[in-house]
Amino acid sequence: MKLHIRFIKSLWSFKSIANFRFLGVGSTILYVLLLTLLCMIPVFSLFLVSLMSKNKPLNNFESFGLNPDQMQNFASTLDSIFPIIIAVIYVVMYVLFSGILFSGASVLAVIAIPVTKLLKRKQSYRHLWVLSCYSITIPSVLLTALFFGNVHIPYSFLWFWMLAFLICVLSITKIPRKK
Repeated sequence: MKLHIRFIKSLWSFKSIANFRFLGVGSTILYVLLLTLLCMIPVFSLFLVSLMSKNKPLNNFESFGLNPDQMQNFASTLDSIFPIIIAVIYVVMYVLFSGILFSGASVLAVIAIPVTKLLKRKQSYRHLWVLSCYSITIPSVLLTALFFGNVHIPYSFLWFWMLAFLICVLSITKIPRKK
């Protein structure tokens, strides 16, 4: 199944998320990496816009022992390597956010093990990990949209993982019971 179809189905169908547990780990890793990239585009664009808007003239730094000519020379030096700095920042942000999503999905899968036993649906950790990776789609898109809309929610990290856990549990309930 194509990645964009999995993305769309994981936005609205818990049954599809439950069925995705049979997909391979490699394609799931690719899905999470592309989900991170998709969610990073608005975040990075806002970062660039805010960085460009703060491009103000140099203030008086003489009280710090720096004269304005030195500061202007330093700023002109940075202008030439500015794209490289931005690219490095973006790569670091991407790796950091990908790592957070992967480690969170792993923890979510561990937490889902007792839930599957409670709901009498026996699943392996591998299946729960894949299911957890698809369960973070809605919270990721929602948090990105809120961030892009400049809406800040207190404890958004906690709300993100609570919503992901809820989606994971609802997806587990769509798994047929073993006879």
